[in-house]
Amino acid sequence: MRAMLVPVVLGACLLSSALAQTSPATPAINPCSLLTRELVEKASAGGRQAVAAAKPQEVSLGASGRACQWGDVMLQIDPVPASRLGDLSKSDPKSWESVSGVGDAAYFHNVKDAMAEMFVRVGPRTVGILMDVPAGSKAAAIKPKFIELAQAIVPKLR
Repeated sequence: MRAMLVPVVLGACLLSSALAQTSPATPAINPCSLLTRELVEKASAGGRQAVAAAKPQEVSLGASGRACQWGDVMLQIDPVPASRLGDLSKSDPKSWESVSGVGDAAYFHNVKDAMAEMFVRVGPRTVGILMDVPAGSKAAAIKPKFIELAQAIVPKLR
């Protein structure tokens, strides 16, 4: 399942680089400072032991984005310009679901029940959350974890 994360992260990097010219400059944020152990433990399918064994790793995403990978949870800050977030859902409307009550706009994406992602617009910023779907489960079953994690991160970006 991690093999599926690589193309998604690389795609986000390429999209971020391509769209960075249209995005106004915003101060950089360290995503690992937002993704606490407590939040990862609540969201992760791996459980506390897996989270304790993993270490958060920060990754650069294109020209302006940053990500924090911690176990099976990845938090991205500014992977795509906020002004272009709606374009993601228009690219494949059947697999992108609008989510109300999270940030200024939010979209949940099921990637063949192997992984899922949620992108949230918070003012001029975007937040991306990516997680593996546990074997034998469905993306819809872990959607509440995405919402809970996003609702914990959004106030830190306001």
